[in-house]
Amino acid sequence: MVLTMAAVAVNKGIQVEQMNASVEGRTEFIGRETRTRFVTRLELEEGLTSREVRILYNAARSCEVHKMLQGEIEFEEHLEGWER
Repeated sequence: MVLTMAAVAVNKGIQVEQMNASVEGRTEFIGRETRTRFVTRLELEEGLTSREVRILYNAARSCEVHKMLQGEIEFEEHLEGWER
């Protein structure tokens, strides 16, 4: 997220010296089902215009990791080539 925001800032000519992002995963157990929600907190330095903040916020929301984690996620594991 931060790398995407930094790349967009450079591309758009936004002068930003510090930005932070933290992501917290929260898993809820509902009967036999689980649901995981990711809560993101972004910190941008003061002095940015509201337009610059919106640009960087939207960049964070559209980063590649964000895209991969949207929708239903499944894990499929394989152990291959292992012999006792």
